[in-house]
Amino acid sequence: MVQRQQTYKPDLEKVKRVREKVLKAYNEIAKDLMMDTDIPVVTALSDEDLEELILLALAEAKAPVSWKEIKLIFQGIAGEDRLRKILSKLKATNTIAELTKTRYALPEYVPLNELNKVKNPGIISKILKIKQTNIQ
Repeated sequence: MVQRQQTYKPDLEKVKRVREKVLKAYNEIAKDLMMDTDIPVVTALSDEDLEELILLALAEAKAPVSWKEIKLIFQGIAGEDRLRKILSKLKATNTIAELTKTRYALPEYVPLNELNKVKNPGIISKILKIKQTNIQ
């Protein structure tokens, strides 16, 4: 008998809530980028702006966010390649944690029972320090 691998379904309520917050911030950034002309022109977000939006999304989610959810949140804002690039940078600098099943979270939102699922071990001490501070 062949068992089927269970597919992950995005939490659409979380996606909707986080996307609203990200779109609001994106519109503020885009408004600042528009030229003083009769025709509105919006340039692509800089890597720094996109990084801020990703951190905002992870903070708003208050839980690990899957790759599928991130793609839905940033649909029409940034392409998959740019998202992967920024996520990789944030992971390499131990700003965010990547967990198994391609999920991302800020250190404070990594559940302690999933500490062994963190793929970038350099952030584990940061997570433990935050959890220790929250307990005291």
